[in-house]
Amino acid sequence: MMGRDHALSGALVFAGLAPALHVTDAHLAAGIALCAGAGVLPDIDHQDTSISGSFGFLTEGFSWLVAKLSGGHRHGTHSLFGIAVFTAGAFAAGAYQLSGPKESLSHPVFSWHLVPAVLFLSLLYSAALRAVHVGGHHGDLLGIAAAVVTCLTGADLTRLPVWHWHIPMLAVVIALGCAAHIAGDELTHGGCPICWPFSMHEFHLLPRPFQITTAKLCETWVIFPLLVAGLGLAVWNDTGHALPLSPPAKAHTTSVTRVHTASAPRLHAASGS
Repeated sequence: MMGRDHALSGALVFAGLAPALHVTDAHLAAGIALCAGAGVLPDIDHQDTSISGSFGFLTEGFSWLVAKLSGGHRHGTHSLFGIAVFTAGAFAAGAYQLSGPKESLSHPVFSWHLVPAVLFLSLLYSAALRAVHVGGHHGDLLGIAAAVVTCLTGADLTRLPVWHWHIPMLAVVIALGCAAHIAGDELTHGGCPICWPFSMHEFHLLPRPFQITTAKLCETWVIFPLLVAGLGLAVWNDTGHALPLSPPAKAHTTSVTRVHTASAPRLHAASGS
């Protein structure tokens, strides 16, 4: 899939799960943007992708290294092992940030404990902007600024409930975005070796006749509009605008209560007579 659609799928997954994760309005925008960036993170194994070009030769060099270590494009980074490594790295960056001195926007002080988290966040914000063709190098600077603000406010450390655990938001968005990316690539003819390095078998979510080709008619005129519409509806719901999918249960409960209340005197009168 194209980077634009990978970013939108990551944003859609986070927006769709935000109510279950109890994400507050203050952190909703940051979470959606970061998960959009994480939606293109697995493509760091290819030097011609939007995320690899985020910071010029720095990210291009890192992309070359990742490709060598992971076996090339759509190998290690497009597997369950890749999701685990990316998520563990984000979790470690958050833990290191948390172990440092407390920072705030009103009293910003440089600390080495912020550096890993800022690097992670800068890459995600910039990748999200580049994936939707916003900003270029100006978008990269905006991504760095957003990363610094996110770290100083501690938004990336906000703990979200995932089953029996409470996990920092940075690690959650990495896991969700990478999973969305792999699911998107499994819609295509290429598939993904999700069991790498134990197996190179390519998994697909659709039978061969229904698999799509990247950047062709189906992705451009079906997948992309559906992602945009889904993201819009999810954000609309997240911001307190209920979707009219089913009639409200409260009205039904109220009518039933009125029926029982009205029939109660009749039953009392009947028993008295």
